[in-house]
Amino acid sequence: MLDIVVVGGGHAGIEASIVAAKMGAKVHLLTLLIENIGLASCNPAIGGLGKGHLVKEIDALGGVMGILSDLSGLQFRILNASKGPAVRGTRAQIDMDLYRQNARNLVLNTSNLSVSQEMVEGLLIENGAVVGVKSTLGKEYKASKVILTTGTFLQGLVHIGTHTSQNGRFGESASIELAKHLKTLGLEIGRLKTGTCPRLAGNSIDFTELEAHFGDFPPPKFSHKTKDFNPIQLPCFITYTNSKTHALIEQNFHLAPMFSGQIEGVGPRYCPSIEDKIYRFKDKERHQLF
Repeated sequence: MLDIVVVGGGHAGIEASIVAAKMGAKVHLLTLLIENIGLASCNPAIGGLGKGHLVKEIDALGGVMGILSDLSGLQFRILNASKGPAVRGTRAQIDMDLYRQNARNLVLNTSNLSVSQEMVEGLLIENGAVVGVKSTLGKEYKASKVILTTGTFLQGLVHIGTHTSQNGRFGESASIELAKHLKTLGLEIGRLKTGTCPRLAGNSIDFTELEAHFGDFPPPKFSHKTKDFNPIQLPCFITYTNSKTHALIEQNFHLAPMFSGQIEGVGPRYCPSIEDKIYRFKDKERHQLF
């Protein structure tokens, strides 16, 4: 009999399973791919405006995102440093693969925490109470508590241009049966939309035409547990769209899921996609690309 079962090995699942194990609970984490524990699905950054303080709060409460970021970062900066303390934000650009490796190694070497590579298809219910989970392999895990940290995988959809597929993220299966099961229990299932920027081949970019942005010195760290902090500080680069870029994007609005009706909903207010910027801010001659 377990104390806690955690479903999903992303950022939330890592924090939940490790902090519970550190408090003495017997914890079992179920995740689709052990090698992808802690994989950053979208953006190779931790923290930033409105988010950096959350990483430090997690660290203060015994979490691990801060220390993992310090171990895996490529550049560290304080955003809005020229403004008041209330609107500043610590941000790290991370090596996504190194972060994943560090997160996985930490999880696999935490006492009281076991891990298995399985998909959960439903909860075990007895007398109106959750008493565990059942995997698609037919295995049952009984526990006093179950924590669902399924993230984008629960009834997940991936849109690539006009193509749509049921995935938690690119190349990985969505958790469809668990979503169906939760609906039978009367729970509502929704989705949050996020856009993932394309990855460009570095050798295809003329960096001499771009504006370099360097990390801060001394570098700001996320975790109070980090000592002797002297990380790699690689430059990031900024460029801008122009009229040719805008014309090309406008000619292909019909292929963008947000414009074709393929996606219903409202995009993020403070981090719109480039096509959304071109559409909403027609008066702007250029937009920054980071």
